[in-house]
Amino acid sequence: MADKSNKIDKGFELNYWRLSYRRKYIRTLWNLPLVIFTIIIIFFAEYSYFRKVAWSVIFILLFLIQLIYNYSKWQRDRGKNVYTSDEK
Repeated sequence: MADKSNKIDKGFELNYWRLSYRRKYIRTLWNLPLVIFTIIIIFFAEYSYFRKVAWSVIFILLFLIQLIYNYSKWQRDRGKNVYTSDEK
Protein backbone atom coordinates (compact mmCIF):
# COMPACT_ATOMS: atom_id res chain seq x y z
CA MET A 1 0.00 0.00 0.00
CA ALA A 2 1.35 3.43 -0.94
CA ASP A 3 2.15 5.97 1.71
CA LYS A 4 -0.40 8.81 1.62
CA SER A 5 2.23 11.41 2.51
CA ASN A 6 4.18 10.51 -0.64
CA LYS A 7 2.29 12.77 -3.06
CA ILE A 8 3.49 13.21 -6.61
CA ASP A 9 4.75 16.73 -7.25
CA LYS A 10 7.00 16.18 -10.26
CA GLY A 11 6.53 14.55 -13.63
CA PHE A 12 3.31 13.26 -15.17
CA GLU A 13 0.70 11.58 -13.02
CA LEU A 14 -2.60 10.47 -14.51
CA ASN A 15 -4.22 9.61 -11.17
CA TYR A 16 -5.70 12.81 -9.70
CA TRP A 17 -5.76 11.45 -6.14
CA ARG A 18 -1.99 10.88 -6.04
CA LEU A 19 -1.21 14.52 -6.81
CA SER A 20 -0.18 17.14 -4.30
CA TYR A 21 -2.61 19.99 -3.69
CA ARG A 22 -0.41 22.29 -5.78
CA ARG A 23 -0.72 19.96 -8.75
CA LYS A 24 -4.47 19.51 -8.12
CA TYR A 25 -4.81 23.29 -8.20
CA ILE A 26 -2.92 23.49 -11.49
CA ARG A 27 -5.02 20.69 -12.99
CA THR A 28 -8.18 22.49 -11.88
CA LEU A 29 -6.98 25.64 -13.64
CA TRP A 30 -6.45 23.59 -16.79
CA ASN A 31 -10.16 22.68 -16.64
CA LEU A 32 -11.23 26.33 -17.02
CA PRO A 33 -11.54 26.07 -20.84
CA LEU A 34 -13.73 22.99 -20.37
CA VAL A 35 -16.00 24.89 -17.98
CA ILE A 36 -16.29 27.80 -20.40
CA PHE A 37 -17.01 25.44 -23.29
CA THR A 38 -19.68 23.64 -21.24
CA ILE A 39 -21.39 26.93 -20.39
CA ILE A 40 -21.39 27.93 -24.06
CA ILE A 41 -22.97 24.58 -24.99
CA ILE A 42 -25.59 25.04 -22.27
CA PHE A 43 -26.59 28.42 -23.67
CA PHE A 44 -26.98 26.97 -27.17
CA ALA A 45 -29.16 24.13 -25.84
CA GLU A 46 -32.89 24.44 -26.09
CA TYR A 47 -33.69 24.93 -22.43
CA SER A 48 -35.55 27.76 -20.76
CA TYR A 49 -33.48 30.77 -19.85
CA PHE A 50 -33.84 29.94 -16.14
CA ARG A 51 -32.39 26.44 -16.64
CA LYS A 52 -29.50 27.79 -18.69
CA VAL A 53 -28.59 30.27 -15.98
CA ALA A 54 -29.10 27.72 -13.20
CA TRP A 55 -26.85 25.10 -14.83
CA SER A 56 -24.22 27.72 -15.62
CA VAL A 57 -24.18 28.97 -12.03
CA ILE A 58 -23.89 25.39 -10.75
CA PHE A 59 -20.90 24.66 -12.99
CA ILE A 60 -19.19 27.93 -12.06
CA LEU A 61 -19.79 27.41 -8.33
CA LEU A 62 -18.47 23.84 -8.40
CA PHE A 63 -15.39 24.97 -10.30
CA LEU A 64 -14.74 27.84 -7.89
CA ILE A 65 -15.26 25.66 -4.82
CA GLN A 66 -12.76 23.12 -6.11
CA LEU A 67 -10.30 25.85 -7.08
CA ILE A 68 -10.49 27.61 -3.70
CA TYR A 69 -10.32 24.34 -1.77
CA ASN A 70 -7.20 23.12 -3.60
CA TYR A 71 -5.54 26.53 -3.29
CA SER A 72 -6.20 26.78 0.44
CA LYS A 73 -4.98 23.22 1.06
CA TRP A 74 -1.86 23.90 -1.05
CA GLN A 75 -1.09 27.06 0.95
CA ARG A 76 -1.71 25.27 4.25
CA ASP A 77 0.61 22.40 3.27
CA ARG A 78 3.18 24.87 2.00
CA GLY A 79 3.13 26.63 5.37
CA LYS A 80 3.61 23.34 7.19
CA ASN A 81 6.56 22.40 5.01
CA VAL A 82 8.27 25.74 5.65
CA TYR A 83 8.20 25.25 9.40
CA THR A 84 8.98 21.54 9.47
CA SER A 85 11.90 21.70 7.02
CA ASP A 86 13.90 23.95 9.36
CA GLU A 87 13.82 21.43 12.19
CA LYS A 88 16.91 19.31 12.71
